[in-house]
Amino acid sequence: MTDTRSRILASIRKSLASAHRLPSVPSVTLPPRLPITNYALLARQFADELHKLDGTFIAEAAEKIPARVMQLLRERNAEAVLAWSAENLPVPGLLDHLRQEGIKIVDADVPRGEPDRAQKLAEIEKTTVGITGADAALADTGTLALRSGPGRSRLASLSVRTHVALFTPEQLHASWAAWWATLSDCAEWVSGASNLTLISGPSRTADIEMTLTVGVHGPREVIALYAD
Repeated sequence: MTDTRSRILASIRKSLASAHRLPSVPSVTLPPRLPITNYALLARQFADELHKLDGTFIAEAAEKIPARVMQLLRERNAEAVLAWSAENLPVPGLLDHLRQEGIKIVDADVPRGEPDRAQKLAEIEKTTVGITGADAALADTGTLALRSGPGRSRLASLSVRTHVALFTPEQLHASWAAWWATLSDCAEWVSGASNLTLISGPSRTADIEMTLTVGVHGPREVIALYAD
């Protein structure tokens, strides 16, 4: 063993011998859940925070959501969408309505084998609009929380140019802590998903020269559609 190496190892051993033990992990108690008495006020706060992040908030009566989504697609010349499965969307009949209007619903499941995998990825790459639900809309930061899993593809919110997220008052919460307090078993809830994505406005990327670019690593447009 070289002298240099011996000195380095001796220094490490000395430091470890004199190091203090790590402090015990503090217990964390979430605040008790307070009942929501004014959803309109909470929705307004969410809208204001999302607007600060260059996101778009639209409140619409639930029965008018399909027509509003169709309008958004026409404005963007979209003929196909990546979407969560119908049972994971909070607006019944939405996908059927889009199909009747001639919109193709692209399956986001990607095969593992070639050439099917390459063909599916090429189709997904051409699809510019994604439609999802949301597990939570956090009013204090204008953040959408989305769990991924079967019928809830991440690609529908991350690979598209425009992400349309649908949610209802049931998904609206004052903050992360307020939402977390509603979950009976947070660990089990999270472990049941392949991924939990928190979305606060359009994708932003900045380089070392502090040049901000929107839409490089995710959607350049995020539309939160609130079924009032």
